[in-house]
Amino acid sequence: MVTAGGTTMTTVTTDTTPYYYTVNNPTDPMAVHMTTIRQTDYLAWEQILPDEDADFEHTVATLSISTGLTRNRVTQIILALYQLRDLPGLHALQHDLFHLDTQRLIAICNALFGLNPDHLATVDDHLTDYLTPTTPNQVLPSARAISNKIAAIRDMLDDPRATNTTPGTKEVHISPNPDGTTDLQATLDPVDATLIDDAIRNHANATGKTAAEALVDLILGKATVTVDLHLYTASDLADAPVWAGGIGWLDSCTGEKWTARATRTHDMDKARDKHLNGHDPCHALKAAVKGRDGTCRFPGCTAKAINCDCDHRVNHEDGGGTCVHNLCSLCRHHHNDKTNGRITYFMDPITGIVIWLLADGTWAVTVPEGPLTPTGARWAQTVSQYRTKHRQRWAAAAKAEATEETTQTTGGQDDEPPF
Repeated sequence: MVTAGGTTMTTVTTDTTPYYYTVNNPTDPMAVHMTTIRQTDYLAWEQILPDEDADFEHTVATLSISTGLTRNRVTQIILALYQLRDLPGLHALQHDLFHLDTQRLIAICNALFGLNPDHLATVDDHLTDYLTPTTPNQVLPSARAISNKIAAIRDMLDDPRATNTTPGTKEVHISPNPDGTTDLQATLDPVDATLIDDAIRNHANATGKTAAEALVDLILGKATVTVDLHLYTASDLADAPVWAGGIGWLDSCTGEKWTARATRTHDMDKARDKHLNGHDPCHALKAAVKGRDGTCRFPGCTAKAINCDCDHRVNHEDGGGTCVHNLCSLCRHHHNDKTNGRITYFMDPITGIVIWLLADGTWAVTVPEGPLTPTGARWAQTVSQYRTKHRQRWAAAAKAEATEETTQTTGGQDDEPPF
C-alpha cells in the first residue's frame, strides 16, 4: 500500500499462471527437461525438412543414416511435419508449447490421411481447441484419444475415414505358428468388436477361463452370453451424434443403425440426480458415471469406462453417497491403489474434472472424455448444427437442380413446329 497526497493506492498481486499440460509443468524439473528435448528434436526435424519437390527417397535414406532411425520411421516423421504445415493453428500452438511428441504428431498425420483438403481449416480449428489445455497441470490426451477426436471431426464433416480395406469388408486371417499355436486375426467394425470383447470378458469372468478359451466357447456355440451396448445421444437436438461406450462418437450411419436397435432407454438427466442408500449403483446410475468419464480417470490410463469399477470417492461406509458426484470410473488396478491409500483424488461435481494426488506429492488433472460433460454437450450441439445446416444446403441445391431441369423440359420453343 502506498500513500501520496492523501490518496491511497493498494496493489494486489494475483496468480496469473496459465493453463498448461503436465508435460509442460514449469515447476516440474523433469517436465521442463523433456519439453526442451521435444523442442530441440522438433526444430531439428523442421530445419532439415526437405522441399516437396526434392528426391524424397534419397532424402529419407540420408536422414536414416544420420539419425540411426529406420527409413519407415523417418518417412513417418517427415510426413507428419508436412501435415502440420497444413494446420496453421495447431502448428502455431506446437511452436508455443512443444507439447506434442513424435508419436502424437504421427498419429495426427495417420488419422488425417485422405482428408478432403476443403476440410483442413475446420479440422485445424477443432483440433487446436482440443489440444489446448483448459486447466493447470492437465494430462495431455494420448495418441489414441487424439486419433479418436480426429475421427469424430471427420464424421461430423461427412469426410470418409481412410482404411486399408474396402468399406464394409470384414476379414479373418488364421496363421499357424511354428510352436504349434495359431494366431486368429479379424478385421471388424468397432461396434461388433466391442460387443465381442464384452462377450469374451463376461464369459471368462463367469467361468474362470482365459480370454482365448472363452472365445473358443463362443465361436463353437458352447456358451451364450448377454452383452450391453450403451449409446448416448441428445434427445433435444436434431441430427445429434451418437456416442457408444468403449468406442466414442459414431458416424451418422452407424449411430442411426444401432440406435434403431435399442431395447431400453434411460433418461441420463434423471439418472444423474439419483441418490441411492445402498452401496451398489443401479444400471442407469452406472451408465451416467461411465458416460461422463469415458475411460478410467487415473492419469494416462486408457482402460474403457465400460470395463471399470464405479469407485466411491468418499467411501460409502464413511458416509459417501452413491450418486454421480461421488462415483468415478477406475480400472481395477487403480481402484485397488485408491483403496490402499496410494492415490487419492478430488472431483468437481459440475465438470467432472478430477485432481489427483499421489503419495510422493505429485499431482495432475484429468478431464472426462465422455458425452455427459459440458465439453461433450458442446460437441453434440456443434455436430447437430453442422449437420442441420448442411442438410438444408443439400436440400436447397437439390431443389434448385430439380427446378432447373423442369424449366428446361417445359420451356417454350421460339419457332412453331411444321405441319
